[in-house]
Amino acid sequence: MAAMTTRNATTTARWVIVLLTAVMIYYFVTSDAIRAGNPFLVPDLILTALLPASAALRGRLAVPAMTFAFAWSAAVWTVSLCTYITRGAFADGANHIPLILAGVVAAALLATSVSAREPSDALR
Repeated sequence: MAAMTTRNATTTARWVIVLLTAVMIYYFVTSDAIRAGNPFLVPDLILTALLPASAALRGRLAVPAMTFAFAWSAAVWTVSLCTYITRGAFADGANHIPLILAGVVAAALLATSVSAREPSDALR
């Protein structure tokens, strides 16, 4: 049963990664993001590559890699949202909120599925 929970969590996480990667590809294609003056160009490119790379992993590395990728993406999008807020343009950056929530929720889903599967050292 616990293995099934982990399998469902990783499958769900992979679908979230597909959606987030599609959003980022759409962003790069439809905006002026690829320019020298964009301070988020490198972090955005890293997260756009890191998400699908982590989803492609199988076995024991898959869950920690996807958790890290979700954490990285949520961090990048949170910092980006905060730059909008400090400029007084929250409405322009509010579209980051669903991305941040997706990353945080997916990471939490993975973490809880793994903790349900592996008993803590204190109980052994």
